[in-house]
Amino acid sequence: MSKPFFLTLMAALTLAVAGCATTGDPNAGGLWGWSEAKAQQRQAEARATLEQEERRGDELKAEKQRLQNQINAKKKELEAKNRELEALKKKRSTSGRSNDSKPSAATEKPGDSKASAATEAEISRLEAERAQLLDGIRNLELSIGKLSII
Repeated sequence: MSKPFFLTLMAALTLAVAGCATTGDPNAGGLWGWSEAKAQQRQAEARATLEQEERRGDELKAEKQRLQNQINAKKKELEAKNRELEALKKKRSTSGRSNDSKPSAATEKPGDSKASAATEAEISRLEAERAQLLDGIRNLELSIGKLSII
């Protein structure tokens, strides 16, 4: 081999290697295309992404706990409404009035009509509040379910 041919070949190889793009991924760079600086940059980006996802996970856990606390509070409120509702229904049934019948004029005392109307109104109000609480609990449970999917 002649010296000029060898020098020309070396120059061509040097230009070819120098013209190659470098990468920070050891799987893609091969022997000549790998760059430590790009590898460190890629690792820093991966760490930043991981930290961001960990923060997001922590935020989702906190949100789930907040929703669960709301559910627990609504369930306690629901239990109190149920006890109050049962007490009113028991009061209504022990005052000589069944759930579906009205007292006769002979057995009704003066003022009983107003008291019974007030009891019925209170029962209706409690049943409406109870329904709202149940809807709220269901909605919160759905929100927790959506968070679990994420």
